[in-house]
Amino acid sequence: MFKKIAATALITAAAATALVAPASAAAPVTVQGFTLLKERTGYGRALRLWLNTANNQVHANLSGARYGDRLSIGSCCYPYTTYETVTSNGQSELNTGEYGNYGPSVNGVFADGGELHF
Repeated sequence: MFKKIAATALITAAAATALVAPASAAAPVTVQGFTLLKERTGYGRALRLWLNTANNQVHANLSGARYGDRLSIGSCCYPYTTYETVTSNGQSELNTGEYGNYGPSVNGVFADGGELHF
């Protein structure tokens, strides 16, 4: 009898789990006309790619930067080209200029070791 009750409970739990709808994707974050496209965190820093909704161009941002950290933005595909590299002279926020939204590569290379990229 116990096995039958346990089996029924297990089947009921499995059915209930199957009926739960998957969580929908969160709405994009937009701040003062900029929409967050990508974000990666680690090493006490956050690397972000923002879209300027007014002109459809993107820029990279590194928050939590430390002296000597570098932020670069470049082409996504061969031939690889770096559009711009910004180095921290003590600023905790680094930003690149704006470039066409062609899925650029973004890299943060840290003075104390480590790297984030997408």
